[in-house]
Amino acid sequence: MSNPPSHDESAAPENLSEVFARLTDVPLDQVDKLIETTESAYSDLNRVMEHSYWADLVYHQGATLRALREARAELDAFRAEATGARNTELGIMVATGVVDGEREYAEDEEHKHALVERLLRPPRQGSACHLYVWDRPYEDDGVPGPYRQVRVVTSADDEVGALNFTEEQEDGQLYSWQTRSSRESAEAPVLRFDLGSALTFPRSSVVGFTELRAALDEFVRSGECPENVGWQQARWGE
Repeated sequence: MSNPPSHDESAAPENLSEVFARLTDVPLDQVDKLIETTESAYSDLNRVMEHSYWADLVYHQGATLRALREARAELDAFRAEATGARNTELGIMVATGVVDGEREYAEDEEHKHALVERLLRPPRQGSACHLYVWDRPYEDDGVPGPYRQVRVVTSADDEVGALNFTEEQEDGQLYSWQTRSSRESAEAPVLRFDLGSALTFPRSSVVGFTELRAALDEFVRSGECPENVGWQQARWGE
């Protein structure tokens, strides 16, 4: 009778971040190639439409495409979870900014600071930008993401702006707050929810770039509602 395999309990456990890093290496490009190849079969199938096997071939091709696309979606979700696990082990929080419809990601302090500056001065003045902090890049609005987000609207010419902080809490309800200025000015520019929107921030929510920058810097570091700026329950218009 053979002895059971020995287990060396003195061996140091493997670094978990390295394990999770390996798990992020999923073959998405190979699945994409399979999908592309399967889709390209349509051109040949169209040449044999009169053949008795055509209907079955089309059925199986369609079923294959559905299975491949589902597999790709699951692999991508697996990759995202492994990325989140790796970053959690390493203490990394990823900031995702959406500026003029384009997503930008930042992991270290230098890139986070640069992202904050782009949020304050988007290409189109007055357009709403969005900021998220998570254990991974927030790549797709169509999948569940971080529970907190900050909407940023500024007037770069006046170096003022407003933030709208939204959080989904344990009861599943969304709660929203806006910045609150300690010195409200009747001359503050009108800031809209987004370009072309009829909704406007109250003037009491308009604060200077110094306060905005400090609040955004705090958010990208902690992922929590910034404490170095005042807040008020969200409302729209005066």
